[in-house]
Amino acid sequence: MALSNLILQLAEIPLEGVELQGELDQAVFDLKDGLARPLSALRYNLKATLADGCLVLQGRLEADFELTCARTTKPFPHKIQLDPYLESIEQENSEFLDLTDQLREDILLALPAYPRAPGSDEDDNLPLVESPQETSGSESRRSEWDALDGLKTND
Repeated sequence: MALSNLILQLAEIPLEGVELQGELDQAVFDLKDGLARPLSALRYNLKATLADGCLVLQGRLEADFELTCARTTKPFPHKIQLDPYLESIEQENSEFLDLTDQLREDILLALPAYPRAPGSDEDDNLPLVESPQETSGSESRRSEWDALDGLKTND
């Protein structure tokens, strides 16, 4: 069963650290724009240790999303996997530390800004066509801007 929060009691973490494994409910993503929709819970497999006043998390995070392709506007599945995952969180003067927001933000920041569905960039594989200017060799090359040189101004 997926949890709604991941809260650690800092005093209970032994010197060798503690293993954290489980899922946070997909509702933690709280996405409303419709361009990305979670398809799974946020899965984590982490080791938490205390070092120099910081909580250090090492391990792996992953979640599945449905994204909207920036080229075709069609939805497609996409997996975010942060492996290896490493995070250092400064300890607050608190007995408990809620890791939910930190894990959520790290997954969301890994989402692509302009998602492209597999196969949507088939046009990118077409060979480039050289312009006539590039193939003219040593001939005088004319610029598209040369026509502006002949314009009269009202100075």
